[in-house]
Amino acid sequence: MYNQPMKTRNIAAGVLLSLSLTSVAAARDAIEITEANGAKTSFSGQGIISFADDYVTNPRKLTLTVFTHDFFFNVNAVGCGAACTSLTFRSPEMGDNVTFTGANTADILNQFKNYLKTSDFLKRFIRLINTGPGQQISGTPSGSIEGVVRATFQNAVFPAAATSEQRSSKTSGKNDPQFSGGFAEFSSESFGGHSFGFSPGFGLDFGENKDQHLKFSFPLSQIDFAGLKTYQIGIITQYLYPVKFDDDLVLTVGPGMSFTGTFSLDLPNYSGLLGEGLSGSLNKDWDKLFATLGTYYGRFDNKGGVDTGISANIYGWGLQGGYRLGSRWVTALQLVGMHERVAGFPINTYHTLGNAWTYKFRNKFDLTFSVNKVFGLVHQRYINFGMGSAWFF
Repeated sequence: MYNQPMKTRNIAAGVLLSLSLTSVAAARDAIEITEANGAKTSFSGQGIISFADDYVTNPRKLTLTVFTHDFFFNVNAVGCGAACTSLTFRSPEMGDNVTFTGANTADILNQFKNYLKTSDFLKRFIRLINTGPGQQISGTPSGSIEGVVRATFQNAVFPAAATSEQRSSKTSGKNDPQFSGGFAEFSSESFGGHSFGFSPGFGLDFGENKDQHLKFSFPLSQIDFAGLKTYQIGIITQYLYPVKFDDDLVLTVGPGMSFTGTFSLDLPNYSGLLGEGLSGSLNKDWDKLFATLGTYYGRFDNKGGVDTGISANIYGWGLQGGYRLGSRWVTALQLVGMHERVAGFPINTYHTLGNAWTYKFRNKFDLTFSVNKVFGLVHQRYINFGMGSAWFF
């Protein structure tokens, strides 16, 4: 009775380990300066603001490269110091070729800084950065949109499965506080990054059988991509309504809404994202085994902050197969497919394969550990650690 669960655990642990051990490509510099003489200087980890401070003290001809995107600077004379009377800024990808003229260096740089603060420039700059490495809003598993979609999948498509002990005691929660934390490593086009975050929340359980749930979560995260930091903060609400066909087959429908703010002084970016989504899952439960088939649709639009003009339609599906080990262990394999259509950007389709383990302490507290590997996006590794459905009062 004891050896079989241990054997199964060892097999699943091997799957989990193989998913996590994926090499990350050698890191490149996110921000790099190329001087007129060809000399290069890295500003990765310092950000655009540090570059701007450096340029104010020493205006000159140079090329600024941010995540493979080139921006060209030129003044009217070599070594003009404080007496520069013109500054030309070019970005072929953004369609910019602007010249600022004034009485001295301070005058033209002040005009240039004011130009960089305009909503028109910031909108085009953020959209440009979001087309490749360094995406903050969409396109990678660390983007704002994907963070909301993952949370929605976990709530509705892959809810925490009851252990054998909980099934026999028919434990149900009332106002369940929740906490989850995560860490991820990834790379794209040789730019390396990592992220970490946590998401406190709670659920309100109601209905005659306490099987309807209104969930609230407040995700906070920091993404460090090649030394440039981005912060995300949001609120996600989701209503889960089950329809029981018999004792072991349940259809759960989950409409939800979210709002996420994305902030970065290094790039820079400060914008909001409003999302509405609808998910559905069909779960079949046996004595030891359980299986879930789910689907998802989400619509996201820019709301608040810099008007990036970004809107997205996300389509997803998910499969889960799980097994109850002993009285308090649960393990599950999960496969998720994601199809992302962001207006004005290339279409992305990718898949995530994950292995999750849950242990119930004294039939009260859930501790979950999971590892997820992303396929279809270049050089991605994603590792999650989490706790959920905390104390049942």
